[in-house]
Amino acid sequence: METKTCQNCKQNFVIEPEDFDFYEKIKVPPPTWCPDCRLQRRLMWRNERTLYRRKCDAPGHSEDIISIYPQEVPFKVYDHEFWYGDGWDALKYGRDYDFTKPFFQQYRELLEATPAVALFDSKSVNSSYCNVTVEHKNCYLVTAGWGNEDSMYSNRISYCKDTLDSYAGHKTEFSYENVYCKDSYQLFFSRNSESCNNSYFLYDCRGCSDCVCSTNLRNKQYYIFNKPYSKEDYFKKLEELNLKNRDGLKKLAAIFDEMYLKSVHRYAHLINTINVVGDNVEDSRNCYYCFDLAGNAEDSKYCHWGTYGLRDSYDTGAGTGGNSELIYEGISIGVTNSRCYFGAIVWYSHDVQYGFNCQDSSNLFGCVGLRKKEYCILNKQYTKEEYERLLPKIIDHMNKMPYTDAKGRKYAYGEYFPGELSPWAYNEAIVQDYITLDKKTAESQGYRWRDAEEKDPVITIPASDIPQAIKDVSDDILEKTLGCVHAGGCNDQCSKAFRITSQELEFYRRLNLPLPDLCPNCRHYRRLKQRNPLKLWHRKCQCAGAASENQIYKNTAEHAHKETHCPNEFETSYAPDRPEIVYCEQCYQNEVA
Repeated sequence: METKTCQNCKQNFVIEPEDFDFYEKIKVPPPTWCPDCRLQRRLMWRNERTLYRRKCDAPGHSEDIISIYPQEVPFKVYDHEFWYGDGWDALKYGRDYDFTKPFFQQYRELLEATPAVALFDSKSVNSSYCNVTVEHKNCYLVTAGWGNEDSMYSNRISYCKDTLDSYAGHKTEFSYENVYCKDSYQLFFSRNSESCNNSYFLYDCRGCSDCVCSTNLRNKQYYIFNKPYSKEDYFKKLEELNLKNRDGLKKLAAIFDEMYLKSVHRYAHLINTINVVGDNVEDSRNCYYCFDLAGNAEDSKYCHWGTYGLRDSYDTGAGTGGNSELIYEGISIGVTNSRCYFGAIVWYSHDVQYGFNCQDSSNLFGCVGLRKKEYCILNKQYTKEEYERLLPKIIDHMNKMPYTDAKGRKYAYGEYFPGELSPWAYNEAIVQDYITLDKKTAESQGYRWRDAEEKDPVITIPASDIPQAIKDVSDDILEKTLGCVHAGGCNDQCSKAFRITSQELEFYRRLNLPLPDLCPNCRHYRRLKQRNPLKLWHRKCQCAGAASENQIYKNTAEHAHKETHCPNEFETSYAPDRPEIVYCEQCYQNEVA
């Protein structure tokens, strides 16, 4: 075990013996940045939701396209169809390795020269405003999703249908404003719930139907405020709650927030796991400091947002997995990959280092935009023998002439791409979603910041005048511009105004939901505030005998520790200063199972 000082934040971090074993296995040096700073650095290299209208740069094209790159960036940007076509060859932009310049300087030059694809999307139909998505049909402004249909304004959802304004959902239908919910039908404004139907404002509920504003329920029906009702009384009370009215929903949301804080919170959502430390991990084993792994992950560390089958990998996330192994320091290192290090958006490949948007390739180093290629360095083709002779010389050069960024941080071989070389500013990349900084702080840490374009939209319906109930909305709302209630006064990249689409209006009418009074960006950040950070703290169980430590929650069952304080300790994504009542697995199961 070795304690090192992070090159970035100057805090100490520990490298364990098994970590050194992994680094030796893949023949890379141990990190010089701590896990949290490594995560921040990687997230700088993924833009999901910041979209721009710009001109297509493909030969013979001049049409407007939607892109993750603004017009003024020094990149050629091709529309999706042309980029994936045969009308150009990324090898054309290859160059000899220059031993008089740092590698990362040469890599940025290659990145600027090689055409980029406007949006990352595959096998989708009628879903042109979606990014980092696969197999979508009739979707609008869905990002980082897979296999969704007729869904809108959502992030990290998979196999959902007719789902709007949701985060990290799976197999939901006709559902709205949910966070970490799955296998549900007509579920609204809920968190961490599954297999629930026809319900509003649920937290940590399973197998429930016709329930409203309730927490920690299992297999219940006709519950409101965690109390049972007869079927007749339930629907009578439902009318009194006025859920078809926006003000009625806001009033209930405030009550729900109070109930959430008075409920028991499981220290971590670990389902069918063995030797796993993290949060929101299922069907996995031997994983440490991992978050949002869908299943079949094993022997991995510091990973997040992984699909099925991630093995023997460190420091990777945002679409990583899909039967991949030996992945290190990557962002969106996708399906069936092996031995891919220090990359972003590398799919169906093996033995790729420092690749950006490379697919179906092998034995690449420092390449951009290559497909079905092998033995390339800086997009230049080599023979197998030439590649194997040159690569050790380049790695040696990277160590002898490391890149130094504006803050004096050095990047030799084994470091991820410098944040200052990312195609995106700090507040354009998803790092802003999960490690939020203001402009001054971001710039003080050496990151670029893109000031929002000054907008003064002509609002035809101020937020205060948006109809309270959908029954009062006529079709001409589709021609109106609605004002966001935040009016640009928040820190959530507020657009100040928004429009309603016909598909969206049909959804609200079918489910009798009022129109929103927040723009899509403000709604997105409101959902993000409902998830825990990608970070762990060591804490003790807050069960103190017959009640929680703060005496707010009264236990309903006898616990093994009886009247004494529970001795169990754990790693949790609930920070010590958070107000939630956090129980260990045993105490949680005593109360909720």
